[in-house]
Amino acid sequence: MAKSSKVLALIILICFTMPNNALSSQGQKSATYVGSKKCKKCHQEIYRGWRTTFHPYKFQKATPETVIGDFTHNNRLTIDGKTTLMTRKGDKFFIVTQDPEGVDRTYRVSYVIGQFWKQMYVTELPNGELRVLPVMWIVKTQRWKKAKYWIKTPYQYACSGCHNTDTRINYDPKTDTYHTTWSDMGVACEACHGPGSKHIEAPREKKADTIVNPARIPDPRRAAMVCGSCHERGTSPDGKYAYPHDYKPGKLLSFHEKPKVYPNGSSRANRQQYIDWEKSPHARAGVMCWDCHFVHRKGKANRYQTKLPGSALCRSCHQVENEGFHGIHSVNNCIGCHMPAIGKRATKGDVHSHLFRVISPRETLKAGGLDKQPNSCNACHYHEKDSPQKLLKVLERVKASGWSFPN
Repeated sequence: MAKSSKVLALIILICFTMPNNALSSQGQKSATYVGSKKCKKCHQEIYRGWRTTFHPYKFQKATPETVIGDFTHNNRLTIDGKTTLMTRKGDKFFIVTQDPEGVDRTYRVSYVIGQFWKQMYVTELPNGELRVLPVMWIVKTQRWKKAKYWIKTPYQYACSGCHNTDTRINYDPKTDTYHTTWSDMGVACEACHGPGSKHIEAPREKKADTIVNPARIPDPRRAAMVCGSCHERGTSPDGKYAYPHDYKPGKLLSFHEKPKVYPNGSSRANRQQYIDWEKSPHARAGVMCWDCHFVHRKGKANRYQTKLPGSALCRSCHQVENEGFHGIHSVNNCIGCHMPAIGKRATKGDVHSHLFRVISPRETLKAGGLDKQPNSCNACHYHEKDSPQKLLKVLERVKASGWSFPN
């Protein structure tokens, strides 16, 4: 066979044996991020809906409109004899606190993280390094609280991969300077759909082939990784980043999960919904994040972007008779039992479990108390002061009548 024929045969062999996802990922390599405003030109309704969700507001410049903490009246926090002072001068905000060496310094607030449950404050140091300052504002209590991040990893390595889209750290070790950029300050279109330059350039008939749509990824596990890339806790394989640094939507997620969990494996903290889901019956059945949650718009009667409010969403798939365990509560609160609010984002119990299973008081007793292992019954405000022993006896009486414990 002639040399040219051998080369042609090899090319054909590679094309027909390479997996589809490999071909698409190679096609994405040359694509670049363009920013959500470019997406808006063609997807105005989706863009407006996305702006009603929490994702765009994960990271913003500090302005009078975005800063929600009290920098004028309730503006001091003293811990272990050390006082941090929050002040405002015109449209600028400052935090006076001790630096890592214990010297009082004044730091200007450059950016804010979040605003719905809690708000944290980021300063930019002279070399461009971003640092999360040591206090945060808790929305529910309207109080200041200590933040843990001051002397740890810079924002660029600890947070930016999930709070910004297309983070480029651009660190120069020779000068010890950062020139960090991003295509969007919050979680924008391309965080979930991948870089969009080729999509914009493509003719109409090829638009769908030049962008990632997570709902159309045939492998449910790989599809859920798009959400999981931020809704999990751990480090990159090299241990350098607290987020999947090199992840692109549609790729396999390479990440070392390090969840904060209770003895029974349920999550203690936020940002672990994907870790919960992986262990849940929903994952085994192929129920995806977007089967329950709206992706591009506000939710129905709640802050979680769910497609129906409360138990109505569960009942859209699960038909349950009001008998046995399910007859204990007249309101049949599916979420209260199967998604107990036992995790913590800003205040205790502001994160729902995504294991989708009832946590029995028996697990609390086995672990040694509610502080070690919460359960579904005590997580309800009506039963929060009841003893786990008493609640377990009630459940056992119901079980003795012939009904098994629901999961």
